Amino acid sequence: MNSLTKLSIPFALGLVAITAIASSASADEVVGQPGSYLGAGVSLNALATTPSALGANITGRLKFDNSPISLRSTVLFGNGGTSVTPTVSYDLPVSDRASVYLGAGGSFNLNNNNTLTGDRQSFVLQPGAEVSVSKQVVLYGNAIVPISGSTIGSAGTSVQGGVGFQF
Repeated sequence: MNSLTKLSIPFALGLVAITAIASSASADEVVGQPGSYLGAGVSLNALATTPSALGANITGRLKFDNSPISLRSTVLFGNGGTSVTPTVSYDLPVSDRASVYLGAGGSFNLNNNNTLTGDRQSFVLQPGAEVSVSKQVVLYGNAIVPISGSTIGSAGTSVQGGVGFQF
């Protein structure tokens, strides 16, 4: 089974779980589009690392009112190092409580070790999705795709998922 298939199955199951959880929110509670949040979750780099590298993430989003633009940042821990990836994203609502986005920014290696996004600073693209489960809770998932993030071979793509608390 190739790496893309290994990642596709858990990602599809995650989307089904997110949809089920989101549709089970109380009918009395008015839940809207995801807002600004701070969250934590798991990260995986399985496309270029053998064996796959599992790690963690702390993710934040600052949403600007009445604008499709957000500032985002993710701190990735794993594969022997830590990286910070600030991005600016364009957000597109896809339902009354879910949105997809595409961000662009940079990945900065904090300790000159190998990280989930490679072993050096690089430009990154960040496609993702998020859904409000309640007024306070959001589920998020994204990929961080580094461009030339490694001096030896491919840095691969880091895939994240987690739970955030909206503010």
